[in-house]
Amino acid sequence: MKKCDVCGTLNFKDNNYCTHCGNKFIFEHVCPYCGSINEDYANFCANCNGQINPISINDFDILFSEFNENCLLNAKISDEKYNDLLRNIFLRADFTEIHGNTIKDKILNLASIFTQCKPKSRGYERGFIFLGNYIYYDDRLDESVQIATIIHELAHYLIFSIIESLLCDIFNVKTSTTLQSFIWYFLMIPEFKIMNEYCAHTVEGRFIPYGYQNYGSFNLLVKNTSFDEDSIKTMEMFGNSFANEIIIYLEKYIGNDLRQEIKLQYKMDLKSPSYDSILMETDECFNLNDKNRMLLKILYDVFKEASNPNVICELKNIKEGIDLN
Repeated sequence: MKKCDVCGTLNFKDNNYCTHCGNKFIFEHVCPYCGSINEDYANFCANCNGQINPISINDFDILFSEFNENCLLNAKISDEKYNDLLRNIFLRADFTEIHGNTIKDKILNLASIFTQCKPKSRGYERGFIFLGNYIYYDDRLDESVQIATIIHELAHYLIFSIIESLLCDIFNVKTSTTLQSFIWYFLMIPEFKIMNEYCAHTVEGRFIPYGYQNYGSFNLLVKNTSFDEDSIKTMEMFGNSFANEIIIYLEKYIGNDLRQEIKLQYKMDLKSPSYDSILMETDECFNLNDKNRMLLKILYDVFKEASNPNVICELKNIKEGIDLN
């Protein structure tokens, strides 16, 4: 028998999916060191004696090995596989009741299902940030602002989690702060940073009242870059593609009743809509296959860049920051 990592149900050894929650079991049999194929039950490679069952990559030399580079170069992901990864990310929320004494508490409770949330109640700089697997939120602000920005930062976390799950699947490993350091580096490249911000604003905008949408930080990023209009448009479509995927799942937990409560909170906080950013919203996005093909191409290009010794020094600093958090 084997235990489901998501719901804890015991399943027969040969099951591909959990009989209770539908979680897909991963069978590890490719050696992460030499690439040899081994029996599903093998713990060590018959060719090189490397450990086969999912390991945590804790060394940048292993992360940027030729084998992992080839895995990423040749990676392909079907729509079905990608949707399985998405489904597994959100499964944990299916088994948790959303509760809270206030509307903000309910949104905070939802975000806490996925990652830890911490109040940030001191210091000159206001604002919210997702860092080192934490969402930091400023509880000095109006609750409506906190609600919007917690959803915004949750979207950032979910993009991080999608890429993390994708790379874990490609490299056949468990996550680690070494792998997360690369993901952070990847998310900070200008193109993906702009896409990421557009996605988060779009997800946030879906769950707050009409007219309160705000793409301010996205516009600031665009203003400080030299990308042409076509490039910006591509980033918006890329971001909107991710946003649509995330929204479909979050709508299961932030339903009509909770959205009405959020609208009430805005009225209680005497917030007036500006409608300034309505025109920033777009319906245009890439189909899933094209989006994932582009994502894998960008991931590979950044992976090659990050294997440079100078960049690895930067990654080590990022890793140290994540470890401290």
